[in-house]
Amino acid sequence: MEIRYLKTFKTIVDLGGFTKAADYLGYAQSTVTFHIKSIEEEVGSPVFDRIGKKVFLTETGRLLLPHVQKMLAVYKDIREVASCGEEARGELVISAPEALLIYRLPPVIKKFKDHYPLVDLKLKHLNPPALKSELIQGEVDLAFIIDEEREEEGIYFEKLVKEPMVLISHDPISLHEKGSLENQVFLFTEKGCSYRALFEKVISHNLSREKPEDCKGMEFWSIDALKECVLYGLGIGVLPYITVKREVDQSNLLAHPIKGSALFTQLAYHEDKWISPALRGFLDVIGTCKEGWEREAERLS
Repeated sequence: MEIRYLKTFKTIVDLGGFTKAADYLGYAQSTVTFHIKSIEEEVGSPVFDRIGKKVFLTETGRLLLPHVQKMLAVYKDIREVASCGEEARGELVISAPEALLIYRLPPVIKKFKDHYPLVDLKLKHLNPPALKSELIQGEVDLAFIIDEEREEEGIYFEKLVKEPMVLISHDPISLHEKGSLENQVFLFTEKGCSYRALFEKVISHNLSREKPEDCKGMEFWSIDALKECVLYGLGIGVLPYITVKREVDQSNLLAHPIKGSALFTQLAYHEDKWISPALRGFLDVIGTCKEGWEREAERLS
């Protein structure tokens, strides 16, 4: 069974169809069909069900998928081993939440690309529930999170910097008075986000009522959308200070520090992962940026 057949199989799963996979891979539709038929002959049963225009994995396909992911990850490592002793090259997949993709990583990426121009760097939005599986299966080489200190079997975590968290508002608010958040509209990030959990604690501490979940609120997937609503006086929210520093410096937003929060920017990768020259280079660049992040965080603490 050829690696390119496995790549075709994985691409169909990722994109949800034969035609999309053919377009993405630059193959004719007949080539994609041939690859899948070859796999099905090898395993002895169909790997996809085609219902109308939709494609679904069969039970055999679902059992095959994790093995394909592992084989493609190993193949990627083998290709990178071949480049050792040369200038770093290959593909590096980084996942991170919106706050870090926009407000921390751009200068890191610029510096990395300046030093390692032959590396194909791919960025994707962090999917927190899938963090461990993506790292173990090799779909992501390195992930960044903002969360409380994390420990998980099989995953190496490293704290980089403590992230000051702030409650943002259009008008002055006191976080030292019970009931100070009464009648406010709460602008939440998505469920499962560490900032949301922190915000819910702040709400519970500052409301006189017993059920803060009964309060008025809106949920946002975008940090920028949430900020804009605060700028227009539509409510209040909790975000990392790095995401609102510009607006605060320009006196467009008020930032109220949340004391006692313990959220850190952390990096994560599979503890058995081979540290390729490209990944080592990225980790080295992160190391040079870390001190500057820590100095800035100390000034805000």
